[in-house]
Amino acid sequence: MSGRLHLALLRGAALLVRAPDREEWLAEWRAELWYVGRKRRTAFCLGAFRDAFWLRCHSPSPPMYLRSPWQCLAVLAALAALSVVLALQLPSAREALFPPAYPDASRLATISGISVDNYRKLPGSASDLAFYRTVWARTSPAKSSRSEIALALASRNLFDVLRIPVLSAVDQPAAALILSHAAWREYFGGDPKIVGRRLTLDGRQAQVTAVITDRAWLLPGRADAWLLVDDRSFDTQTRGNVLARMSPPNRLISVFNAEGGVDRFTCVPVAEPQPFLAFLLVMAATGMVLPAVTSMSLGEYPANRHALSRGAGMRRWIFLGVKIVLVLPIVLFGSVALFSMIAVGLQAHGMIVSSVIGFRWVLMDQRRRCPICLRLLSNPTTIGQASRTLLELYGTELMCAKGHGLLHVPEIRNSYSEQRWLHLDSSWSSLF
Repeated sequence: MSGRLHLALLRGAALLVRAPDREEWLAEWRAELWYVGRKRRTAFCLGAFRDAFWLRCHSPSPPMYLRSPWQCLAVLAALAALSVVLALQLPSAREALFPPAYPDASRLATISGISVDNYRKLPGSASDLAFYRTVWARTSPAKSSRSEIALALASRNLFDVLRIPVLSAVDQPAAALILSHAAWREYFGGDPKIVGRRLTLDGRQAQVTAVITDRAWLLPGRADAWLLVDDRSFDTQTRGNVLARMSPPNRLISVFNAEGGVDRFTCVPVAEPQPFLAFLLVMAATGMVLPAVTSMSLGEYPANRHALSRGAGMRRWIFLGVKIVLVLPIVLFGSVALFSMIAVGLQAHGMIVSSVIGFRWVLMDQRRRCPICLRLLSNPTTIGQASRTLLELYGTELMCAKGHGLLHVPEIRNSYSEQRWLHLDSSWSSLF
């Protein structure tokens, strides 16, 4: 094999090396090539690919677009904007971030454990009261291995009271069936022609009239489908829940029973969605998990006559704060958008995991930057010996490319060992 072909192999292997180290790496391998015998040069050049790949995987050099603080903030801002746009474009992600509230929800209240007989005695117009009870029912035909579905047997005006735009009680068939989006996909394979089909639920015929979003149901009791029937078909002793629209909602409602006494029922207001509260819960969970997976300290930065003033040092904290602000929409909107495409039920868990990973990166990135110019440190060098950890420094030393100082990161952490910054005076400037 000719010398030109050997050089071509080395140049091809050099493409695996990061751009900042490529020229120096290629020069070293070209210099060594001439000391290798002709019969071994091919194996030598092929070994260069292995070395280049190992260097690529283990090189501590950060990506070029993250070294400068301005480039880092620009990349984070672009990712934050992309995450927000993507989350707002996906319907399931929008519903997770901004849960739909019932129109005029402040007037809605529920009463649990009330019989149909007492429901009919409640004060108020019939159009403002709806009864429902949840049961498990067998449905056929279905495309799911599970044959039972969580069914809510409800009066025909249930969704009229909720102000959810499905067919009105006047236009509904005798037994109208409303499916949730999840039930539609699980039990009927997402059949686009499901509306209008007749199904059998525990021997009762029903016609599918609509498919609604999973988040449209905020009332007590699980329901994957709603069978809307006439109130008169309920037995008077059947117990269930009542949805009432009152202005203002009463805390207690009293009705006379058959024995001449008074039965009192508690009205529970329908809670409106609170995305801000969910955000606080995610941040609280992140705050509890984060100290277990990374150090919360940013290291020791002793003040001396070579260090910047306190006012100039505030840039470091401002940079940290801006990174946190930009990472928040990435981990929140990005995780919701991602898990809305993979598994809708795991969105809350995804937000917590992504928040921990995101803030862990923020702390690790901040610890690897020069406190003066805010550029990522480079040129890692191992110093000391593991056997003399208690007597001298042992770890990795990184250098600021602008010559502002050195950062020592201990290899073995103990009660007094913490990464420490060493400022360099102007006498070192000739080396940089």
